[in-house]
Amino acid sequence: MKKINSILLATLSLLIVSCDDIIEEDLTNDNIQTISPNEGAVIEGNTVQFVWQALDGADDYRLQILNTNQSLVVDTLVTTTNFNAVLNPGDYQWRVKGENFAYTTQYTFPINFTMTASDDLTNQNVQLSTPSDNFYTNDTSIILTWSSIASAESYSLDVIKLNGGEETVLQEMDINAVNYTLPASIFDEDAEFVWKVKAVNSTSESSFSERSIFIDRQTPNQPSLVTPLEAEETTALTVTFNWLTGADTGNIQSVTTNTFEISSDSNFGSLLFTEDLQNNSIPITFEDSGTYYWRVRTFDAAGNVGDYSITRSVVIL
Repeated sequence: MKKINSILLATLSLLIVSCDDIIEEDLTNDNIQTISPNEGAVIEGNTVQFVWQALDGADDYRLQILNTNQSLVVDTLVTTTNFNAVLNPGDYQWRVKGENFAYTTQYTFPINFTMTASDDLTNQNVQLSTPSDNFYTNDTSIILTWSSIASAESYSLDVIKLNGGEETVLQEMDINAVNYTLPASIFDEDAEFVWKVKAVNSTSESSFSERSIFIDRQTPNQPSLVTPLEAEETTALTVTFNWLTGADTGNIQSVTTNTFEISSDSNFGSLLFTEDLQNNSIPITFEDSGTYYWRVRTFDAAGNVGDYSITRSVVIL
């Protein structure tokens, strides 16, 4: 079987750049100064803000929160010097370190703190679980889930459609579970749908926590092949393939990805090379002469898959 190697010119150009050209400040012996919460802090409710001082030369900060079993509850990389977390009642530790492209500091010494339940929901937040924020899908069978708050007696849910305006398409109160199956009928068109949940008890309620769902049922357009032309002959072993992806005409434009395929068989019974990429061009190096066939198909983040382009051949002499 003939072998084909993908040559990504931009990547190769980066690889030949001398390491001496990359200048990053050495953070190895630097220390992060934490601000809050302090050692032994007791925080009522379920929401805590972690704050530390900025460190010169640090591009990002790695924050970790551990429970009493030393299991990671949160492990996140942020560019700011603060982070809000929603935690259940219990004992925790937190630590943070600074990072740049080449160096990291040591983690700060673990700081112990305690979260305690509070009947006052005013400053608490509902932690939404699934779907993730900015979720793209073509499926209207959607189950919302969130984490419970100990002092909550029920939850309220609002769903708002955004499509050139705001329309409340669902309001549900007195939900006693931490999940809710959305009726498919509310998704009457492709649009952004914002779902919001708040906790309620007899004396207080939390603010709404919200996320977005993007319903996209529009199939991506068929790609149009540009170069090489059909049956084009070349003595060059490296050929750059180019194509166009048509504009998305739907209400929601999901991120699209192109599947590029090459075969020695016009029916593509077996693939010599395939790759998913978001640009519309790829250079390929052929190791053997012969006739090769290529085509492209586009799919999007919502799960819609378009038709294959026409098939073209290229002849390596």
